[in-house]
Amino acid sequence: MISKGQQSTDEVARTLYIGVGAVKVLAVNPNKATLEKIYGRTMDKDPVYLGEVDVNGEKVKNVRISFVVQTDAAKNNGIEFVSNHTFFLQKKYRQGSKSGKYQIIDKYGRTGWATKEEIQAKTVPVYANGPANIDADYRPCYVGEEELTAFVKNYLNIPNLLSYVNNTWVPNPKVKPEDCESRLDHIEDYFKGNFKELEELIAFQPENNVKIAFGVRTTDDNKQYQTTYTQMSLKNGVSDYSKLDADIQERKAAGAFATTEFEVGLLHEYNVTPTTFIADTANTTEQKEEELPW
Repeated sequence: MISKGQQSTDEVARTLYIGVGAVKVLAVNPNKATLEKIYGRTMDKDPVYLGEVDVNGEKVKNVRISFVVQTDAAKNNGIEFVSNHTFFLQKKYRQGSKSGKYQIIDKYGRTGWATKEEIQAKTVPVYANGPANIDADYRPCYVGEEELTAFVKNYLNIPNLLSYVNNTWVPNPKVKPEDCESRLDHIEDYFKGNFKELEELIAFQPENNVKIAFGVRTTDDNKQYQTTYTQMSLKNGVSDYSKLDADIQERKAAGAFATTEFEVGLLHEYNVTPTTFIADTANTTEQKEEELPW
């Protein structure tokens, strides 16, 4: 017995983009109704943001933080489209594989590394070149938290507490310390499905832009998907992309993003040229997002 089948349709080619684009945030971890309003179509299922990942045989809670972003044609070479910029957080403190130290983050969003004893005593770590550039008001940092914090800080255009002058970090005379605070204080709530903190933070500056790098990922069967680089973002006023380019190249040299192309320059349409890549095991978690139409 053979079923009736279904009507055949032509595959719709999707335009992909590559380069650095200025985006505004439309929503963070939106529900199904909000997604349908943004994309103008019906979604098959509710978005899932909570899950678990296996870390060395241990089940660890994992949360997907998805910012729905939109480019502005006037600021992006005439290009306007909606995409996802996604971070993954683990309910596990980030620990150095060789040093055994834990990553820490202070109230200004700055990070460093400290031993368990230093954390318990709340002492500022001292490295070979001197004390860490971090405030004593710090706490352990979750896996994925550093990149998420940097993105929020850049989106809100929060100034830096220090300035680099004559090869030395000195207090920034143009800012007040309280205006530089940028630590996320309710991450525990994210793992319970409560994203109120992020929603409120984005609402502070709804018209702000932040710059991110768009790329294209190719699967083993030569399908291509839009993706973004979440390891580093830039404030809207930044025009020098050299640090972003260096960060991307350093990670690629270390084996990450073997199936993904990034280009640091003006945002433009990507010329689809399917290529066979070696499987990328260094960026597996991020890859899952791009195959989710929700």
